Amino acid sequence: MKSVSLRTKLIFSSLILILIPIFSVGIYTYSSFESVLSKQTLATALDRLHQVNINIEREMRAMMNASSSVVLDDRIRDVLDHPPSTDRQTIDSVDQIDRKVLEISTAIITDPVYITIMDNYGNMYTNWSQQVGAYERIRGSDFYKKALQQNGYMTWTLNHPNYISTELENMVTLAMAIKGKSASQNIGMLIISEPVSHYADILQVKNLPYRNIGFMMDANGHILAEDPQWVNSAYPAFLPDLQLKHSSFTAEINGEKVDVVNDFIPLSDWFVVQVVHHKDVFNQIQQIRNIAISTLLLSVAIFITILILLSNMFTSSIRKLQSMMKQVESGNLDVSVDIRSLDEVGWLSKNFNRMVKRLRHYIEREIELERVKENAKLEALQAQINPHFLHNTINTIKWMSIMAGTKNITEMLLSLGHLLNMSIHRGQEEITVREEIDNVRYFLTIQKYRFGDTIQVVEDIDPETMDAFVPKLSIQPLVENVYQHGLFIEGGKLIIRTRKIEDEVVLEVIDNGTGLTSERRKELEEHLSGEGRKGEFSGIGLKNVHNRIQIMYGSSYGLRIGQGEGDLNMCFSIHFPYRRDQHELASGRR
Repeated sequence: MKSVSLRTKLIFSSLILILIPIFSVGIYTYSSFESVLSKQTLATALDRLHQVNINIEREMRAMMNASSSVVLDDRIRDVLDHPPSTDRQTIDSVDQIDRKVLEISTAIITDPVYITIMDNYGNMYTNWSQQVGAYERIRGSDFYKKALQQNGYMTWTLNHPNYISTELENMVTLAMAIKGKSASQNIGMLIISEPVSHYADILQVKNLPYRNIGFMMDANGHILAEDPQWVNSAYPAFLPDLQLKHSSFTAEINGEKVDVVNDFIPLSDWFVVQVVHHKDVFNQIQQIRNIAISTLLLSVAIFITILILLSNMFTSSIRKLQSMMKQVESGNLDVSVDIRSLDEVGWLSKNFNRMVKRLRHYIEREIELERVKENAKLEALQAQINPHFLHNTINTIKWMSIMAGTKNITEMLLSLGHLLNMSIHRGQEEITVREEIDNVRYFLTIQKYRFGDTIQVVEDIDPETMDAFVPKLSIQPLVENVYQHGLFIEGGKLIIRTRKIEDEVVLEVIDNGTGLTSERRKELEEHLSGEGRKGEFSGIGLKNVHNRIQIMYGSSYGLRIGQGEGDLNMCFSIHFPYRRDQHELASGRR
């Protein structure tokens, strides 16, 4: 896998540790601010809607009070119940109605309204100039018919055509039938109307930094709005949510998000609605956001540039050191790093130069030692006597001894020839215990002629171990060590024992020599585990035996030093796996 440079890691980690928190905080702040502003805008719209609702109800209550003043006035009912039959009565009736209208205009309704009182005989009293066809237009209007159906209850009609003149603006009208002395008798009709412009002014909120559209709607879907064209196009989008009397929600109109709040006027069963455009509310915030993002991106670009420059400056020394290391790895030791900074990299470069210098010196020394070693081997080879020549010479002397009849010399030469032959054939590393015991017997024969027959040799051989394979020349060094260091007293005794313990073969050499002190025993154990000198025979010593066994069979096997039993002082034992086939590998041992 391709490695990632320290410079790249430094850049990316800095970007992650710095930019992610900045962007996260920015996004969280903007989202929180947008949410708070949206809630505040919605709360403001609700307050404004409540105030609009109060103002509309005030106008409607004034019209209700005016209607009550008319329908409860006995003089007005008398005029309607007894239509004038003479000019004088007509003038009196008109005068009576005018006083009532003046009373309403001065005491109840301050805004200009159209007041119309009609009887059932075709007479109509108004505070506006009657025009041709006005009487018929009123009697044919929906609000007139609805008032007749309500039989004395008030009816409200929103944004209907002007009955005075079709060229004038629409009206908002309160209409109710006037009852006589009998509750079942209608003696006339009261109609109080206002121009819709007055309500549109109430719905319109000025001096706002964003668009705010208000409208009113009755149960039949008639709408009074300051922007009728927009409301008529957008109205179907939020009609289902307007079924609640009091609600606030968010809708999407022509791909634009808006907040809608609505209230209810119980007097007339009308809805009052305010619509706030998100785009206008958040326009300035979005501009600030765009400026902040642009500034942040520019700052990030500058930051990345500075970061790259700084990382190059900080890692240039490391890259130079890395380049020198690659040259050393390829075998070029004639390199030196020239970094003089007083930081960790400077310290590394100085130590690198010293290390390369020492390595170069060490390799040169090893080359020289190898050359000296090869020369020494050559000299040793030149001085070495060919062991085969020596073996053949001993055989010649042996036959001469046989011909001379010297039995002792012949027996000694036979034993020496056998041992020499065993050491010459180095290709065979393992032999059977039987062969190894025979080899030891030849060695003991030579020792008997050298030192005399002063040591009693006892063999305790387990027949089951005779065919087991052991390393060649493994017992002989132990027996030789007994002759060299046993320091026997009179009646010296040497026991050679073989045993099979579970899946191991143990070869023991036990003697009754003077034994070892604890210090000497410790030195011998350290000698086996560390560097020790070889034995005097064929270059094979105790340590050699121990190391060969561990190399061949594992660290759990080898030579061990123990205490003999009874009058026996020393016990050297060799442990190795039990194998009757030379090519058999004990499970888990090798």
